Amino acid sequence: MSAINNWRKLKSLSWSELMLLIQALLLLPLVAFGIKCFGFRRFYGSIANLNRRKDKGQEREGIKSARAIAKLVEIASRHGLYKPNCLQKSLLLWWLLQRRSIESELRIGVRKKGEILEAHAWVEYQGCVLNDRNDVDQRFAPFAGSILPVEVKI
Repeated sequence: MSAINNWRKLKSLSWSELMLLIQALLLLPLVAFGIKCFGFRRFYGSIANLNRRKDKGQEREGIKSARAIAKLVEIASRHGLYKPNCLQKSLLLWWLLQRRSIESELRIGVRKKGEILEAHAWVEYQGCVLNDRNDVDQRFAPFAGSILPVEVKI
């Protein structure tokens, strides 16, 4: 029964939403590969360079579009062949938003659970959490500011 519901949901997507979903399905494993091969900071800096646009400061879309993109990335992460972690999903979401001139912030927080230090990543748009619960900053102590990409010379 859920396969039929999933098919109906898929058919209800617009052409652009469907293309974005396919893009997310294909890019999630590539993001994981890039982080593993080059390290997070270097890979983050490299994909940030791909986003250089003249209209960078002019956001053409708002919170509604940002949430829709976050939802499609979440669908791709749940139903794709590759199951990404929070950093991989958040990095892809951040990049897809940047490509659409939607300025967002990649955030990372930590918490200590017993003897274990846990880290978690999420994306915010104008202070609104896009890909997690709104109280994520209460569950994980975020770093003072957003994680900025390093300048990578190619």
